[in-house]
Amino acid sequence: MSAAPALRELQRGFADAVLGRGDDAARWVVGAGLAPAARLQVYANTSAGTQIDALRGTYPAVLALVGEDFFEAAAARYRLLHPSTHGNLQDFGGAFAEFLAAMPEAAALAYLPDVAHLEWLRQEAALAADATPLDAVAPVALDAGGPVRLILHPSLRLLASAYPVLTIWRYATAPASGRLQLEGRGEQVVLWRDGSDVALAATDAASHACIAALAGGRDLDAAHADALAADAHFDLAACLRSLIAQGLVVAFTQTGECTP
Repeated sequence: MSAAPALRELQRGFADAVLGRGDDAARWVVGAGLAPAARLQVYANTSAGTQIDALRGTYPAVLALVGEDFFEAAAARYRLLHPSTHGNLQDFGGAFAEFLAAMPEAAALAYLPDVAHLEWLRQEAALAADATPLDAVAPVALDAGGPVRLILHPSLRLLASAYPVLTIWRYATAPASGRLQLEGRGEQVVLWRDGSDVALAATDAASHACIAALAGGRDLDAAHADALAADAHFDLAACLRSLIAQGLVVAFTQTGECTP
C-alpha cells in the first residue's frame, strides 16, 4: 500500500472513484478480503443508486414518460455531469431540465424539459419558506402616497410553456384510460404549497403575466399593464381575489416612489 496521502488528495481520489473517474484511490484502500478497487466500487454503486433514486422521487412524470431504462441511463449520465456537492440531495436535480434539453436521445420529446422544469418547481414550492397569508376579510390600509406592491407567498412558482405541460404532467402521474390528446397549445402554470401538498393550476396568459410581475416586485399598476398587454379585457380585481383566496398574498406595501 502506498504512503498515506494528504487529506485533500484522498478526498479527491475517493470522489473520483465514486463518480467512475478512475480508481487511483485503490492504492490507499485495505481490501480486507475484497480487492481494493472492488471495495471502492461498492461505494460507487451505493452513491449512484441513492442519487438516481433521488431523481426518481423528484421527477415521477419524466420517469413515467420515458420509462425505467431510459430514465436510469439519463440519471446515471446526469450525476456524472452534475455531481452532488453536499450530502443533502434536495438540490441535486436542479439542472435536470436543462440536461434533458441538451440530451440528443430526448430530442423527440420536445416537451420533456418543460415537464422536468415543472417537477423541479414542485420541489422548490414544497421546500420554500412559510409565511402567514393576508386575512381575506381584513381591511387593507392604503393611501394615495405611492405605488402599491404585493408580497406573495414564498412557495409561489410560475411556469409558462409552449406545450400543454400541466396536462402532460397530470396524465403521466395519474394516467386515465385512452391516449393523451395534445392540442399543441401552451399552458401557463401557477404552483404553490397548499398545506402538506403542492397545488398546480393552469391560468390564462394575462393572469400569468400579472402574477409574474407582482412576484418580480413590480407594483400593481405595472402588473396590470402587463396583463392588459396580453388581454385587453383582463379583470385585475378577480385576479387579486383569487390570489388572496388561495392564501398567496402575504402583505400589501406602499412607498412614495413613482412607478418606473
